[in-house]
Amino acid sequence: MSSLVTVKKLSFIKYFLLSVFLFFVFTSFAHAQTDALRVTVLPQNPGPLENVSITVEDFSRDLNKVNISWSVGNKVVEQGVGLKRFELSTGVLGTVTTVSINMGGVTRKVTLRPAAVDLMWQADTFTPPFYKGKALHSSQDLIVAVAEPFFVDSKGVRLDPSKLIYKWKRDKTINAALSGYGKKTFRITPSILPKPIEIEVEVSSSDNTYRATASVTIPNTTPEILFYENKPLYGIDFAHALNEKDFEIKESEARIIAMPLFFSNQQNNFGLLSYDWTLNGNRVNEQGSEVILRKPENGSSGQSSINLAIKNLERFMQVANAGFTAKFSNEASTQNSQTIF
Repeated sequence: MSSLVTVKKLSFIKYFLLSVFLFFVFTSFAHAQTDALRVTVLPQNPGPLENVSITVEDFSRDLNKVNISWSVGNKVVEQGVGLKRFELSTGVLGTVTTVSINMGGVTRKVTLRPAAVDLMWQADTFTPPFYKGKALHSSQDLIVAVAEPFFVDSKGVRLDPSKLIYKWKRDKTINAALSGYGKKTFRITPSILPKPIEIEVEVSSSDNTYRATASVTIPNTTPEILFYENKPLYGIDFAHALNEKDFEIKESEARIIAMPLFFSNQQNNFGLLSYDWTLNGNRVNEQGSEVILRKPENGSSGQSSINLAIKNLERFMQVANAGFTAKFSNEASTQNSQTIF
């Protein structure tokens, strides 16, 4: 009797082990089948009204022999044997587009929720008043980037940007310290290397339903110097720069001011820029941003070469040189002479 019980127990154990084995084999096979099927969406994070390409691949069978149908919503849009690629356009912000793929009985769904993010940046560099341009980045200057995402749900409500997740990259490297929940601002101080800087941001909702990316390459700019005449009655004439031009001194004297274009505001505000003026190659005592040019007292006519070198005393990569020619004339004389500071 005991032998019979033992045999039954052994049979049960064998049956149980066989069942477990078959379960794992079936599960592994099903998992392999799932891994073999790949759906690719390009771009991965489409924006509103953007063309999207969806491609299917199955490494476990030849889809070129399978009838594939593509449906948008509940309507079949395209179908055919070996039709592995489908293209469509996303809707406006807030729309949800569902694409169903039927591959001979095997189905997949792709849900498209268009989202967008604007990436803006600014450099902490100087530009003169009324300058018709952007303050550009120069070496060792602080850059501040701000992401402004536009995630709109199906009800037309925009998701709060302060409750989204931001992942920042600089030159392809993730900055974990400045990434995270609500961190829409990215502040970096570039190295001394004079090279472009690439900034990328990926913004996503907490449930990953919405996602968008943006990137920008910020070129490195060499600082410049702009010269303007500071007129007694009208003030600084920002409409006419004197660089590389012949400037005629019409009155007995002229006041010229130099603007350190694209130098760091921090050093400029605290007087940490050095000004080195030269007159016809000779260094003069003026150390500030403004000089006064006077006609010679003997009434002679001529011209002088005015040059200026500006250096940032804390950020040595920020240097600039520029100049212009000052002309003065007197009807009674044709001799050349130097302008007097």
